[in-house]
Amino acid sequence: MSKFGIELKRYRIKDGGWEDFYEIWKRIVVVRKRHGFTPMFAFEDRKNNMFTWAVSNDDFDAASERYYNDPERVELHVVEDWVVEWEITRVDQVPIP
Repeated sequence: MSKFGIELKRYRIKDGGWEDFYEIWKRIVVVRKRHGFTPMFAFEDRKNNMFTWAVSNDDFDAASERYYNDPERVELHVVEDWVVEWEITRVDQVPIP
């Protein structure tokens, strides 16, 4: 069984919180990359306060454990101060014909 995984992340950002959210998110991306994650894309929908992005990793579960235990990531839990709600799911990539 493949250990490769993709996680799709959708966040509803607090009104007026975009700039603060982005400052934290940029630091999260650095920590993710340090643990072998590949950011696949990121989209913002400011009209609806939605931010969507995805990350992948060849051994997702092991990398996630290291990532979430990284002291710098623990410190970045404040991202939740700028996110009203979130949905995070594992997904499969579909080739586009």
